[in-house]
Amino acid sequence: MVVKQVRRFLRAWVQNLLPSVVTTVLFLVIFGHLIGRELGTMRGVDYADFILPGLIILAVATNAYSNVTLAFYGARLQRHIEELLVAPLPAWLIVAGFATGGVIRGLLAGALVALVAIPFTHLQLHHLAATLGIALISALLFALAGLLNGLYARSFDHTSVVATFVLTPLIYLGGLFYPVERMPEPWQSLAVLNPLYYMIEGFRYGLLGTGSFAWATTFWVLVGATLVVGGLAWALVARGVRIRT
Repeated sequence: MVVKQVRRFLRAWVQNLLPSVVTTVLFLVIFGHLIGRELGTMRGVDYADFILPGLIILAVATNAYSNVTLAFYGARLQRHIEELLVAPLPAWLIVAGFATGGVIRGLLAGALVALVAIPFTHLQLHHLAATLGIALISALLFALAGLLNGLYARSFDHTSVVATFVLTPLIYLGGLFYPVERMPEPWQSLAVLNPLYYMIEGFRYGLLGTGSFAWATTFWVLVGATLVVGGLAWALVARGVRIRT
């Protein structure tokens, strides 16, 4: 299952991986350098450095999410899912197989974005364990969320609805381009309920050594959210919701 997914997105790497890299370069050039010159520093670092962790997490989350959504919906549409259901595979293994493919694509996209961003920023890794741990758990969380979308999607149009109207607003309201503490109420209080806020701040702490809270807070919040989403995905697949007739 994992090998099949990896081969699928690598065959179309220009379509699947390159957009995240191009988007990051545009953001860094336009916002990080052109607008960043007027803004100066943010939390003691250059503005380009400040937005970079959020851009990497954006690539990780969106790629992990879209990969699993399209893969699972495609398996339903083309009836490949039936082969997995009749095979002696437990539901958790089916969920793990799809989620692993999404995690690999998400981390690969994040790594490419980080490599391309090096010439535009003063990238320094302050906490390796925090950076890798948050990237991994973030990719897993959104891979599992993508499975839920692929489970309930009725058409290919439905596979992009959640990413467009839920995921993207959460990312931009999670402090990607600005410190959340500068937002007016009630947005500042509502940001506490946004998992993307913890992801971005925790990842920013790992890369830059600065953030609203330590990476351990982010890690445990994301672990809790991942367990909830993963448990729901496992329960739905085990019951055969939308995949058994």
